[in-house]
Formats: sequence, structure tokens, C-alpha cells
Amino acid sequence: MSGSQVSSQIRSVLTAPRGHRFPRTNARSPRPAVPALQSESAWTETHQDRQERLLRQMGDNPRVAYMLEHGPVPHWVKVARHHREEKARQAQQAEAASLAEPEPALPRGRHRAPRPWWAWPATAISSTLLLGLNALEILDQNLTQHTGILT
Repeated sequence: MSGSQVSSQIRSVLTAPRGHRFPRTNARSPRPAVPALQSESAWTETHQDRQERLLRQMGDNPRVAYMLEHGPVPHWVKVARHHREEKARQAQQAEAASLAEPEPALPRGRHRAPRPWWAWPATAISSTLLLGLNALEILDQNLTQHTGILT
């Protein structure tokens, strides 16, 4: 179809009254699924020729226009997209599996908080001071008794 035929068909659809713009599926006249081939050369059309013909027909499509301007997408882009999708799928499966399994009990031992480091030194210092105070009291008593004898 050429551009004028397409635009005239679109124009006729848009100018039709509401409710009559599009034909009903059961009221439509049967059309052949494959257009009739005009010549034998259509049967001998190569894949490359067919692809070029279809791309020319779809030139209005923005994706096709971009591809015609910049060239087809390289294979590594498709592979990279496949890898990203695969990793995302694996991450979702791992997350679903981790939610389904109960969390394992934590091992006893190293996960506990250490005891305060100052407990034993504080006990040792306080007991040493108490022992020293008792020793001074005993010495004071002994000195006062001995000095009382000398005087």
C-alpha cells in the first residue's frame, strides 16, 4: 500500500459517524489470509529481499526507523540482556527459597558478648586495698601498744 492509500483509508475511518467507524467481525467480507501472488518472482524472493521490503514498509515505526538509521542491535546486547534477566530470575528464586526455609539457629559461643574486662581487675584492686587497710589497722594497733610501753 502506498502512503496516499493508507492516509485515505485512515481518513475514511475517522470521518465515519460514531459506531460505524469499524466493521463488525461477523459482517466483514472474508479476505484471503495470504494476498494473491502477482507473479512467479514473488515465490523466488530471498530472505534478504523480503526483509528489506518489509523494513521499507515499516519505515514509519520509530524502532524500525532507528534500526535503519543506526543499524541492527549487536549480538552482545541481546546476550547481556539475557544474562541480566537470568541473574534477576536467580535472585528472585534465591529470595523465595530463603523466605521458605526457616532461619538456622545461631551457634552458641562466639556470638555472645564478651564479659566486661574490668570485673576481675576491679575485684583484685578492691581486695588489695581492703587487705592493705586491714594491715594498716593491725600495724597501728601494734605501734600504739609498743609506744605505750616505751613511754
